[in-house]
Amino acid sequence: MTMKPTVVILLSDKRSGSTIFQSELLGHAAVRGLGYTSHTFLESHHWLKAAVMLDRPARLFSAGLRYANYGSNANARTYMIDTILGNVPDYVPPADDRTLVFDGWEALCRHHAQPVFFEKSPQVLAHWAALSLLLEWRAQTDFNVKLVGLVRNPLAVQYSSEKLFGSNPVARQYGWAETHRNMLALRGLLPDDAFMILRHEDIIAAPQASFAKVCDFIGMPYQDGMGDSITDRTQNAWAEDPDYTVQLDPAVRQIAHGLGYDADDLKGRPPKPGQAPGYRRSAPSWQGSVDRYKNMLRDRVVRPARMRRKAAKARTDG
Repeated sequence: MTMKPTVVILLSDKRSGSTIFQSELLGHAAVRGLGYTSHTFLESHHWLKAAVMLDRPARLFSAGLRYANYGSNANARTYMIDTILGNVPDYVPPADDRTLVFDGWEALCRHHAQPVFFEKSPQVLAHWAALSLLLEWRAQTDFNVKLVGLVRNPLAVQYSSEKLFGSNPVARQYGWAETHRNMLALRGLLPDDAFMILRHEDIIAAPQASFAKVCDFIGMPYQDGMGDSITDRTQNAWAEDPDYTVQLDPAVRQIAHGLGYDADDLKGRPPKPGQAPGYRRSAPSWQGSVDRYKNMLRDRVVRPARMRRKAAKARTDG
């Protein structure tokens, strides 16, 4: 029996295991990912760029703040066109932004769903402005669409985020809660055969069984070896760090309970007498501030300008 062309989209917070998941799934012979993106880790950011381009209301974005990292609507469009043309070079971008959003994504899906196209962009789940457009596309497309929600213990996520991004783990837990409220909302809106939730910890504990479950959900046979490269090397670092004494807010615990975590899973290390809950962090250096400014300048000015020059040259050469 021939498998219907299928699009699988992974939705998660950052630092929740999406790159590990992607690596294993793209190892399956039936699955293809993007061949090129304007971003890292084969991520398209497509639906978040769409929300910016289409001027979705600020209240639909995380924390009620319109996503600013592309710099402008025009830059979001430039990034989107660059990613689409990097995969489908003969695509002709329409002038209308809304048409570009939906028709451009369909072009990517047609190119890569042979028979399964997989994509993950951890930025998307945090913003209902992006998710609502994704749901709109799902309702109108002829592709078989499967959404996978990947969740990780909020204590582990905040610890990993502090290590990589320098974020404050006490403050960031509320962003985790907002993001995963969206995941619970999706679970309520979609049928069981369209949306599944997986815990990162369950994948680590039983990787082969977990990917067999994922393959069954997608509708393709399990491929021997899936999950074999997954280890638990860094999973408990947060629990073993004596200086990590973050205590989750009850509101965050409620969301985590709804995703299958019990009280023991969410029990942080208690602070020492006289110690405030949190994490002993080194003071941010001036170099870190300079690097953040340089990255902002690169993403909002330099890279979009290069993309526009590249597109103009391609039009001239064509």
